[in-house]
Amino acid sequence: MLAIALTLIAAPRFGIAEDGGDTRVLVQFRQEIETLKGSEAAERRRVAQDEKHIQELENQLKLLETQNQKFGKTASTLEINETKLSSDTEQRFQDLQNQVAAKNSQPDFQSEMNRYLGTHQLTIAGAAAGAFIYDKQTAQNTFSLEFEPLFLYRLNDWILFEGTIQASLPPGSGASFALPVGTAQIFLNDYLEVNAGIFDEPFGDWYEDQSPLWVNRFITAPLLYGAEPLVPPTDIGVQLRGSVQWGALGQDVDYTTWIANGPSYDPAVPQPVVGQTLNPENNIAVNTNGRAFGGRFRFYPFPLDSGLGRLEVGASTYDGKWLDSNWLYSWGLSAAYLYKDLQARAEYVESYRQMPNGSAPDNRQGWYVQAGYFLQHLPSTHISDELDDTLRRLELLIRYSGVNQRAIVADEITTTPAIGFSGSPSIFSPHAREVALGIDYWIEPSIVWQTEFDLELPRRGGSLVTFNGAGTPKSNPINATANDKALLTQLSIGF
Repeated sequence: MLAIALTLIAAPRFGIAEDGGDTRVLVQFRQEIETLKGSEAAERRRVAQDEKHIQELENQLKLLETQNQKFGKTASTLEINETKLSSDTEQRFQDLQNQVAAKNSQPDFQSEMNRYLGTHQLTIAGAAAGAFIYDKQTAQNTFSLEFEPLFLYRLNDWILFEGTIQASLPPGSGASFALPVGTAQIFLNDYLEVNAGIFDEPFGDWYEDQSPLWVNRFITAPLLYGAEPLVPPTDIGVQLRGSVQWGALGQDVDYTTWIANGPSYDPAVPQPVVGQTLNPENNIAVNTNGRAFGGRFRFYPFPLDSGLGRLEVGASTYDGKWLDSNWLYSWGLSAAYLYKDLQARAEYVESYRQMPNGSAPDNRQGWYVQAGYFLQHLPSTHISDELDDTLRRLELLIRYSGVNQRAIVADEITTTPAIGFSGSPSIFSPHAREVALGIDYWIEPSIVWQTEFDLELPRRGGSLVTFNGAGTPKSNPINATANDKALLTQLSIGF
């Protein structure tokens, strides 16, 4: 058709111009030729697009083939590694079995003992304190020092020995030494521990948890645990103790029960009298016809993630025969609360001591309430960073404590200051009251510089028992005890 069209185009040059019909045919042919040329161009474009699409598909196919080859190599490598790991594991397991068999087959008694007892470890901890003490009523001011190394000897995972040596330098005398704690602790399982020896009395929170030099927020003890305590500070015996989580994390209960030699009272007093002070412990139970026993249970109701802080409530009891068939009954309630920068504590204790020879019973009550607030989130003073850092290391404290008892013994009143005791005679009052204000500067978490100001506010009432060198006591109404003020400052270091 193209050849025919070209022939027709050329034909008019040889004489068809004169014929009008032939001219119309020629124009029609030319239009058809132009249409054919447009179709040919469109077809070429379509073919080019198809070729481009085919090229893209070929490239994708090559990429898939390359990735498939890589996956094949990776699978082969993993298979090889798995085979090698399985072989190594089997070999190691076999080696371990051989080692265990070899150890079990050793007849050496020393080797068996070493395997049973485990690794020995000795840790030395403890505390030290140096203090300056001033009391207005006695006009005494003095420095004092105390050093309390604590030795922890871990025999193995389930046996631990603990011993504390208390070395102090009382004013006007040489060094004095004591062993307030010496125990063997045997951990039977996750819920039960045996603690045997001389131990801090697990009564309330004070003796066992709050009395260490750098743990006590104040320098002195609350009146009920101070110069004339209501329950013995230490005892010799056996404890069973443990704890259980009863709910979510932080919801716990801990328990301690014990049996011990029991209470004894000041042997320097010629005969038992009301108001007589307790001995720290009775090494040989010569004054008792039975053992003392007691228990303490503490309950923690709030989960750690509740946002309500940490609350502890507890109840304690201490009962025992102190002389022949005469009993001492004691019980107490305690609470502690920690919320962000606030910490607070409170305790109430009662004791009832039967007296011989028809004497009226020796009833005593004691309590304390204290609160402290850390300034670690205090807003900036905009004066200096050093001043801000100093203020944020401070803790402000207040405590109110008191005791009620029928009498005190004149021969037991002491005014010699020592670490934790201001020497104020107003503390020895049948109805003593004390307001203590404190400020602690925490240099490190276990290093604190403490300052305490005590206001002694005793009330009238009660009796003063005197012997005057004779064996027969004499009881007189006590005169009004003067109010007193004392200032103590102390650097305490825990290590």
